Amino acid sequence: MTRLRLVDDDVPRETVELLQRASAARGVEVDHLDAKVFSYDLDARCRPGELLFRPAVSLAAMRVEHFLWADGVGTFYAHPRRIDFTPFNSAWIHERAGVPVPPTIYGSTLDRDVLRRQVASLGGLPVVVKILGGSGGLGVIKVDAWPTLFSLVEYAVSLGNQPLVQAFVPEAVHWRCVVVGDRVVAAYRNVQLADDFRTVGSTDPDDVRPPPPGMADVAVRAVAALELEHGGVDVLATPDGAYYVLEANFPCYFPHAQVVSGVDVAGAMIDHLLAKVRPARAARNGERPGRARTPRRR
Repeated sequence: MTRLRLVDDDVPRETVELLQRASAARGVEVDHLDAKVFSYDLDARCRPGELLFRPAVSLAAMRVEHFLWADGVGTFYAHPRRIDFTPFNSAWIHERAGVPVPPTIYGSTLDRDVLRRQVASLGGLPVVVKILGGSGGLGVIKVDAWPTLFSLVEYAVSLGNQPLVQAFVPEAVHWRCVVVGDRVVAAYRNVQLADDFRTVGSTDPDDVRPPPPGMADVAVRAVAALELEHGGVDVLATPDGAYYVLEANFPCYFPHAQVVSGVDVAGAMIDHLLAKVRPARAARNGERPGRARTPRRR
């Protein structure tokens, strides 16, 4: 039986339950590991043909995942050694890869004249300041006035942060696209919070729909640019048909997409991992995957 090594560290209960349910339906055993009490026993490392996924985001969980990994294990990393690296500025990577992102200044200066020129290059106020490291919109701030921008940047830099300053995209609709492999398996529109410019995932069935033409390609490219095969991609869609990637999260909170869309996202994830290890398992069993057997001639 194939085994999924699931690295947990205060992951939402529904995340674990959906993955366990999808695994059971496919005959996959789940080894549910708590990063906080993991023993780092050498015998606990993965074996070729097993699956490995870390839905947790903590440093402890990352270390456990790194310890468990071995060649021939199915992960959502596009290349075997990608597990060793964590990008700290995905917007920069996306821009360099040709993925559309809002015009961005990467890092902040305390020189107010320089900051004024940078903001002018973004189209002027308002701008969005992003203090990296938060989640759920924490640290994403719309700034409409110079005094606010100057004091906010000074405060963030004093704490050792280098916030991004991005152009504000007006009248845009915020989408979440969940990518598995080379396709968007579920997508929904977000709704704007009261007295806020930020959004939350919609629970309205009318907001669950296939992404507009071109958006799916942008979302898949955003995940691929990070050398990943799964992620939750936040995309802004403008009235004139342009798309801007805000971020591509891995791991991502996929249960909302599964609940609101009815799509078995967890199942698609397990299927993808199984497909990655199938050749290795076939080779270990003495089979020759991908080739039809031809009867011998006597």
